[in-house]
Amino acid sequence: MGLLDDLKKEADNLKDQESVRTQSLKANAAAVDRALRKTFQYLNELFRQLNVVKPPCARSYDLLTVGKISGFTQADYRIDYRTSQRDNIEHYESLAVTFKRLKPEQLTVKRDAEQIERFRDLLWQNNLRFTSEPLRNDRRVVVSETFIISCDIVCGVEVVGDYETGAVRFKLKNVEDFGPTLYTLEPDSVTDQSLEDLAKLLIGKESNFRIFNRRPGASSGSSSAAAAAPVATGQFAKTVAKNAQYVADPGPSAEAEKKTGLFGSFKSVFKKPD
Repeated sequence: MGLLDDLKKEADNLKDQESVRTQSLKANAAAVDRALRKTFQYLNELFRQLNVVKPPCARSYDLLTVGKISGFTQADYRIDYRTSQRDNIEHYESLAVTFKRLKPEQLTVKRDAEQIERFRDLLWQNNLRFTSEPLRNDRRVVVSETFIISCDIVCGVEVVGDYETGAVRFKLKNVEDFGPTLYTLEPDSVTDQSLEDLAKLLIGKESNFRIFNRRPGASSGSSSAAAAAPVATGQFAKTVAKNAQYVADPGPSAEAEKKTGLFGSFKSVFKKPD
């Protein structure tokens, strides 16, 4: 076999590999797009009903150095999506979900001078609104500060399609507790059952959404598993101070349609006593 034959064989192998890769990317794109569309349709219908029912939330939040906060209601569920063109076909790229968990009472917390900046960073990081009043000594030096904290928590979910690896990433913020949590699902794992467990997670009920993660059997005790397991980060991670951003109140919600399964259970589960 001569040089020309060797080069032709190598070229054919490269063409075959490129063809396989192209077909794999097309299959990934179709599967990811289907999963994102299914997620949008489910959550859009779910939120239309939640904005009418406004259910209570059983979940509590642990604010470091302060304690647990509970007794929330929830409302203002919103969802939007972004698309792009792939091979002249419109594909869903990502979904953006926001909602609020609300509590009328405010917290009053006093911090000494050496704790003020760290505590302020904590509140900014968790997107909590607050006002504060410093206490100064006779030399005008701040010795302590009293924080009045609103217990309205802005929650969010970003659902992103990873078209290269064929995965769907659910990036939660302030949903299971303060801070972020990441779940990575195979597109085929985005089913009616996994979406119902996601819905339970979003309304603060017990949920098995974790089992649909790519490595559901990983133990959070090992270092390798810690990288893959959906665990919230520490609340005191260093962040750039910024003003908290809040979504505006939505307009009147559409009348909820009667549904079976989780949808159909809302009125009975969250009905207020007469």
